[in-house]
Amino acid sequence: MTRPGLLLALGLGSVLLAACYLADEEPLPTQDIVTSIPWTVGEETSYTILDNDDEVLGTGVLRIDQEDGQFRLSQHYQNPDFDDRSSVLVDPETLKPVEGERVITGEHGVLRIEVHYSDGVAEIERIATEEGKDEERRIDRLDVPEHAYDTGASLFLWRTIPMQVDYRVAYRSMAMAVVGKSQENRVTLRVLRQEMVEVPAGTFDAWRVEIRAPGGVKQTAWYAADSARRLLKYDNGQNTFVLESVKEE
Repeated sequence: MTRPGLLLALGLGSVLLAACYLADEEPLPTQDIVTSIPWTVGEETSYTILDNDDEVLGTGVLRIDQEDGQFRLSQHYQNPDFDDRSSVLVDPETLKPVEGERVITGEHGVLRIEVHYSDGVAEIERIATEEGKDEERRIDRLDVPEHAYDTGASLFLWRTIPMQVDYRVAYRSMAMAVVGKSQENRVTLRVLRQEMVEVPAGTFDAWRVEIRAPGGVKQTAWYAADSARRLLKYDNGQNTFVLESVKEE
């Protein structure tokens, strides 16, 4: 898998970062979207990542920890060519970001991205170390608008919206720790319906949540229709996550 492919495997690539909207409708105004926190600290969910032909591309783990009274929302993706670890430290009630980090390790080098949020500004430092080349370092700063969340928390964030048919909401997504550059865009979610979904971990009643982007691009996430609302399956248009197991401490 190439580095761009790995970004898409994360479910956090450029598709999500575009100005999302519902077709033939006026864009929704953005707002804070967190209504309830459904998880417990120490939850860890493991996934297999598939391509469009259902061939295995790699594995992924989502984990929730507590750090100084805040949540650390972590992701770890692996395949034979890359190791990709990222996390976002967020406020425990609002899930607004405090800091984020991402480290991608490949055969020929390491890419590290660190983000710090303070007083309405995000500072992003990107450090690339490649074999046989000088270290590349870049720092960007970006104003953080109202109703903004770090894109690296997306798969966790979507669990917190009201799960009811045709619920729609829009917010701002800060793509800092994901792509390593200053980028902020609108994301729109729509809860479509409840349906059964089969994954390696079992068969579950699930809420189907849709994310739409310009150009007819569509992504879909399925969350369990229970109090925990764990991510069961996620299709970002190029790769699909399917739940393998759940571990709680």
